[in-house]
Amino acid sequence: MRLLIASLFGLLAVLLAPPVYAGPGDKEANQGMNAARGGFCKRAIPLLESAESQRHRPSSAVPLADCYVKQGELLKASEIYHKVASEKKAPGYNARDVKAITSAKKKAAQLDARIPTLVVKPAEPYEGLVVEIDGEVIREPSAPHRFDPGEVLVIVARAEGHEETSQKITLKEKQRREIKLRLKPKPGGKKPPEKPVAKKPSEKPPPEKPAAEKPSEKKPPEKPIAKKPPEKKPPKKPVAKKPPRAAEKPVAKKPPRAAEKPVAKKPPRAAEKPAEETPRVATGPDERPKPAVEMPEPTQPGPRRQRDLWLGAGFQGFFIPQLMFGLLGEGGRDVLVPGGDISLSTRLGRRFDLVFSVAYARFRMQETPFKPKGHPDTDYEIVESDLQALQAGVRLVWNIPLDRDELFAFRVGAGLGVGWTFMGDLYRTQAYPGDAVPGDPGSFVPGDPYRYVKCRGPNNPVGSFRYCNQLDYDADHYPGYVEPSWFTRPKGRPQGLRPLVYPWLVLPEIGLALRPWDRVAFDLRVGASVTGLLGGLGVRFAL
Repeated sequence: MRLLIASLFGLLAVLLAPPVYAGPGDKEANQGMNAARGGFCKRAIPLLESAESQRHRPSSAVPLADCYVKQGELLKASEIYHKVASEKKAPGYNARDVKAITSAKKKAAQLDARIPTLVVKPAEPYEGLVVEIDGEVIREPSAPHRFDPGEVLVIVARAEGHEETSQKITLKEKQRREIKLRLKPKPGGKKPPEKPVAKKPSEKPPPEKPAAEKPSEKKPPEKPIAKKPPEKKPPKKPVAKKPPRAAEKPVAKKPPRAAEKPVAKKPPRAAEKPAEETPRVATGPDERPKPAVEMPEPTQPGPRRQRDLWLGAGFQGFFIPQLMFGLLGEGGRDVLVPGGDISLSTRLGRRFDLVFSVAYARFRMQETPFKPKGHPDTDYEIVESDLQALQAGVRLVWNIPLDRDELFAFRVGAGLGVGWTFMGDLYRTQAYPGDAVPGDPGSFVPGDPYRYVKCRGPNNPVGSFRYCNQLDYDADHYPGYVEPSWFTRPKGRPQGLRPLVYPWLVLPEIGLALRPWDRVAFDLRVGASVTGLLGGLGVRFAL
């Protein structure tokens, strides 16, 4: 029993004991392999490189190559895989090393298929050709050379009597690219020596001419042998059936007049000319083909085809000037409300469009002082908003073409709809003059409302009881207060200014439409709306 307990404790001690690093680099190798298994190659690569520099082991070299692959350094990884795959089990190698050697062979074959190659073939033989890739001279450019994918390679080529050329390329994985190299000759390079070489063969034919003239003297006896006399076929020429055709015409020569005979000779010549002209001209007299050629020239473009259904999208925003706040109270600021819309428009008649749209708007307003009209200075509040709204509406637009092709059109219209603030809140906080001195009630006097700051609580800071109080309708308007909506405000209290559902109206809306292509149009529009000045820029596609 004691022996069994002792053996169990010994096994636990072996399993839980820290690893012992017997050889040089084993500590870095174990740390690097653990980091590589976790996917932290940036940490694993320096550790594994240090381990390999101290002592090579396949079990640490293969994870190093795996990390090189993840970093995109395929050539380094391939070199390590091939080196490990060529090894044999050596004394001191454990099971992990043997497994690494086996896996290296498979990984090397898979990686070689991914590494791109480049071949540079000269279009013609160049003397003294030198090809450099990234500053390294390539001995055999026409043989495939491997490079890492994604790297920018600079190829420089030079040869005797030719200008130096350079170009940049980037290879992708598994790409097998071939470049044909063409060099431009320098002015005064190889061209002058090529001209005398061409003159030498031209000088050889003169001695050959007399040799050609001698056999030409022997040819006179051969000339009678030639069958030129039988080639003379004057009788065969009249055999042409032209005279019988002319014979049909002399039927009209019954009145034997000498003056008419030459006149009869001219018409056959005139008859021969139209016979030549008939294949050139289509058919009929000379006046008919001319209008046939001129017919395609006067092409009058017809009116553009009207499209009945359009799908559009674009930017839509509102600008709320400070003047709008002045209609209800004092304070406020200019607010820009960005957004966008998607629309579907259909044509009514020839000039009107009915547009259905869904839009998004973000009513964000930074800290702004505001108080109702006629209220004392002590009722100033800091108002903030991060409301976001969706708007659905319909618009009627009248199109007025500005040119015959309807490339430009002036648009006038109006629209109405409804908005829903589906996200965000409206915040209101009591405020006091920022120049006041805490503890001195006499310093809390009206000033520039845009320098007012939020109250921290009732009479906080001390002396602000006239501005920071619990007496009026805004008694609980302190940091963190969220304004309720129109439909959730407490009974008997004027709170509830946050709009939940609100009407949307645009009147008037004017714009300009550009239709450069038959199915594409661009729209620019501005208008006046309940929420401010409307502006939009969009594009439409015909369906």
